[in-house]
Amino acid sequence: MQEKRKISGSAAGMEVNLKKSVTEMLVLLLLRERDMYAGEVSDELDRRSCGLCGIVFPYSALYRMLDYEYLCERNPKRIAPDGRRRQYYGITERGQAHLEELLACYRRFMDGVTAVIEACREPDENGEGNT
Repeated sequence: MQEKRKISGSAAGMEVNLKKSVTEMLVLLLLRERDMYAGEVSDELDRRSCGLCGIVFPYSALYRMLDYEYLCERNPKRIAPDGRRRQYYGITERGQAHLEELLACYRRFMDGVTAVIEACREPDENGEGNT
């Protein structure tokens, strides 16, 4: 419980919450490009975000999205580049529609956050900006 108190109310806590909020959207974006297996999803998120948005255990997100029919399991299992048989996941039409909703929501929200940040920015050396 002490660890939660350290994270709550900190920049690290904010990062954890932001990552949780966008994980589903990022996974759907990757799977819109091509089918992937769980480890590949984790590796791609980590690589494309320079380590900022990686997820160690993607199964909870994948299984939740399977339950909502945003994803489907591609059968049969395929041989991955490492030579092992892997379960690949793909985005469904329902998942594609959900992704579009998530992207629109994300853009609206980020526009609002940016507007507040810009309105409250510190003045520069020329005295321009708001406080």
